[in-house]
Amino acid sequence: MSKRFKKIISTDKFSFFIRYFAVFTLIFGLMTAIIFQLMRSTMYQTSDSTLARIKDAPALVVGFAIARTYEPNSEFIIQDGNIADESDSAESNSNTPNSPKNQKDDQLKLGYNTHVLLYSNDGVVVNPDNFTGLSDLSLDKKNLGEIKETTVDSTFGGSEDYRYVTIELAPDDLGYYSSYDIKYATIFVNVSQIKSSIETYETAVAIVMVSAWLISILASIYLSNLSMRPILISYQKQKDFVENASHELRTPLAVLQNRLEGLFRHPNATILESSESIGSSLEEVRNMRMLTTNLLNLARRDDGFKLDIVEVPPSYFDEIFENYMMIADENGKTVTVNNLIDQPIRTDKVLVKQLLTILFDNAMKYTEEDGAIQVTANIKDKLVYFTVADNGLGISDSDKKKIFDRFYRVDKARTRSKGGFGLGLSLALQISNSLKGTITVRDNQPKGTIFEVRLPR
Repeated sequence: MSKRFKKIISTDKFSFFIRYFAVFTLIFGLMTAIIFQLMRSTMYQTSDSTLARIKDAPALVVGFAIARTYEPNSEFIIQDGNIADESDSAESNSNTPNSPKNQKDDQLKLGYNTHVLLYSNDGVVVNPDNFTGLSDLSLDKKNLGEIKETTVDSTFGGSEDYRYVTIELAPDDLGYYSSYDIKYATIFVNVSQIKSSIETYETAVAIVMVSAWLISILASIYLSNLSMRPILISYQKQKDFVENASHELRTPLAVLQNRLEGLFRHPNATILESSESIGSSLEEVRNMRMLTTNLLNLARRDDGFKLDIVEVPPSYFDEIFENYMMIADENGKTVTVNNLIDQPIRTDKVLVKQLLTILFDNAMKYTEEDGAIQVTANIKDKLVYFTVADNGLGISDSDKKKIFDRFYRVDKARTRSKGGFGLGLSLALQISNSLKGTITVRDNQPKGTIFEVRLPR
C-alpha cells in the first residue's frame, strides 16, 4: 500500500493537484480572513465611534453617570457641550427649525446599552452598578484611552459582552462635580447582540467557505487532469514519433546488413559482380539520408516558420503549375490547371509553393499511370482557395483523421515503393497553420481525393 501511495504522489498529475489545491486554499483562507475582519470592524464601528467621542467629554461623562444613578430610566443626549434628557432635546430642536439637518446626526446619544463607572483615586467604584455586574470589574489603568472588550457575568447567570474605554479625569474636567472623589471613569457599551450577530454571520461564512474549499478539491482534480492532457498528448506523439522513426530506419538498415553480409560471403567477387548489392545499399543509404533530413526539417519547424509575407502576382502560380504539367507528362499522367487568381495576394511565396508541391506529389503517388489530376486556384471573398483533386485510390473516413500525422500512410507498401515516408502531409498542415489557413480532405466523385487549402489573402 505504501509503494502504491508513493507511486501516486510522485506523479506529475498529483503535483499539479497539490499546486491547484494550495492556490484554492490560500484564496479561500484570505477571503475568509478579510470577510471576518470587515464584519468585525463594521459591526463595532458605531459603538467604537461613541466611545471615541465620549472620552473627549469627561465632565459630561460624570454628569451622565450621576444622572443615571438617580434617574435610571432617563435617556440622555450629549450635544454642544451640554447634557439634557430626550424631552429637552426635542423641545430645543422644535425651537430651532432652521438648524442644519446634519446637527441631529452629530448628536451623541447615550441610551440603555451605555454604562459609566466612576472610580476614586484608590480604584474604588463611586457609583456601584450591581445589576449589570460591572462593579465587579477592577479599574484598568494600564490601557487608558484605548478601546477594549470584556465579558461580564450578569446577575441572571448569563454573560454580557462590552466594549469599554477608561479615561483619567482632572479636577477641571469635573466642573460642578469637582467636590466628589472621582479620578477615573470607564464607559461601557453593551455589544452582546452585535457579537451574537457576528458569530452567526461568521458561522454562515465559514460553512460557505468550507463547502467551497471542499468543492475546490474536485476543481483541483479536474484542472490537474486538464493540465496533464497536453503533456500526455505530447508524450504520446513523441513516443509514436520515435517508434515510427525507428520502424522507418529498421528496414533500410536490415537491407544494408544483408547486402554487406552477402559481400563478405563472396570476398573474391568483383565490383561488377557485386554491383546489384552495392546499388541496393546505396539506394537505402539515400532513403535514410532523405528520411533524416525530413525529420530534421520537421523538428526545426516545430517551433514555427519565419514568414516572409510579400505580394505574389498571379503569374507566379502559372509558373508553378506549368512545372507540374511537365512532371505529370513525364509520368504518363494528365494535369488540368485552372488558375483563376486575377490579382496579387499577400503571402509567403516559398511556403505556398512547398505546400502545393506536397499536395501535388501526394496526388501523383496515389494515381495510376493514366491518372488525372486537377489543380484549381481561386479567390473568394477574403480567402484564396487551392484545390488538388485526383482520381486515385481514395482515402477512407478512418484514414482521413490520421493522414496528417507523421509517418502515417494509407498504403504503406505502395508509398514505400514510391519513396515516401508519410511526412509530407504533416508538413503541409504545419505550413497551413503557420499561414493562418486551413487544409481539408474530402472524397472526389466517382473516385479519388480532393485536398483543399484556404489561406487569407
